[in-house]
Amino acid sequence: MFIKKFANQLILFAGLALTQTAFAVELAPTKLEYQHAEEAGGKGSDVIKLTPPKACAVFDSARIVYKKRRYGQADIVSKPSAGCNPANAQCKLEVKWEHEPAGRLTYQVEINWQVQPSC
Repeated sequence: MFIKKFANQLILFAGLALTQTAFAVELAPTKLEYQHAEEAGGKGSDVIKLTPPKACAVFDSARIVYKKRRYGQADIVSKPSAGCNPANAQCKLEVKWEHEPAGRLTYQVEINWQVQPSC
């Protein structure tokens, strides 16, 4: 009886471990930092060619995280569709930014990735 109960628990734990590995694959986001602090103010764009952190990773989403912001802003104006695979296609993201003469702007583009289910 003890051996049967132990075997059932072992099968249950092994099943849980396999389930978590199959469904709980998470990739850390890629963070790229940009800084703009021209004395006369400025505006422009930063074009980012996406590079996956590992094989089988596809683009999921992106967002701006401000580090320092004074009289300025940055906006994502174009990004690839979710699921874009940088290994097979060109996946680019464009950020337009501007700041006033007394301003400065430091921001990170945080890029989130997903692992392809076929890998």
